[in-house]
Amino acid sequence: MKKLTLTIATVLLLTSGASAGVISDLSSAELKATDLSGHYTGKRYQYTADHKSIMQTFQYEFELRQEGSAITGTSTIIKENGDYADIKLRGTIVGDKLYFEEYEIANQIKDQNMVWCFKSGALNIKKDGDRVKLVGATNSYMAEYYLPCTGGETDLTKVESSPTLSPDVLKAATTGLPASDVLSVYPNPFVDQTQISYTLATDAAHVTTEVYDITGRRVATLESEAPRSAGSHSVAFSAKSYGLAAGVLIAKVSVDGVVYSSEMVQMK
Repeated sequence: MKKLTLTIATVLLLTSGASAGVISDLSSAELKATDLSGHYTGKRYQYTADHKSIMQTFQYEFELRQEGSAITGTSTIIKENGDYADIKLRGTIVGDKLYFEEYEIANQIKDQNMVWCFKSGALNIKKDGDRVKLVGATNSYMAEYYLPCTGGETDLTKVESSPTLSPDVLKAATTGLPASDVLSVYPNPFVDQTQISYTLATDAAHVTTEVYDITGRRVATLESEAPRSAGSHSVAFSAKSYGLAAGVLIAKVSVDGVVYSSEMVQMK
């Protein structure tokens, strides 16, 4: 994607800032009515090795297409010196999160000794007034073996000439989806085996634990409509058993109709 496109998009974003509101969660009704298709622009903040500060800031863009819960598109990352890469991406929407991974460089200009790291993870779907935002801390990996880079934070805003959320939708109830901090995956990243753990505050009649790939295809069902008592539970997952290659996966736990999710990264 050309630098001119980024400049124009950034100007549009800045000129619309006067009408921007406070960043907040989308309600369940807003999430159902929101189409993520479109152009996004913002920043990518790369961590230092110890994750305690920001080492470098990039201009960052998404061009997304949504069909059902599936997402395809392209990201563009631009350094201060003008070096850039257009990178193909794919993903899926789970609740209030966009799980994505970059997987192939389409175009690039860079120093011959530089390597672009592919970014992946879960971006929170938020709103700033009537604008959709994609924000969050995500990992980054070397393309071939999924060895981790330093990771960073992404802050993107959808850029359009008209609001992305209709006035009727903005008046909907503001009850958001629950946070997914009840769910954890360890070790993560992992080579073959890992544990998917979750904690229930009360007894649950129906618990289903599944694993999906980044396109939204279910690759494993580890529990199905199982009754579970309050407390901590853990389920083992072996990627080798399902013939999976290195890449980004999604752990999904449904508890009496409420969905929790977490990124999983399998390394070679």
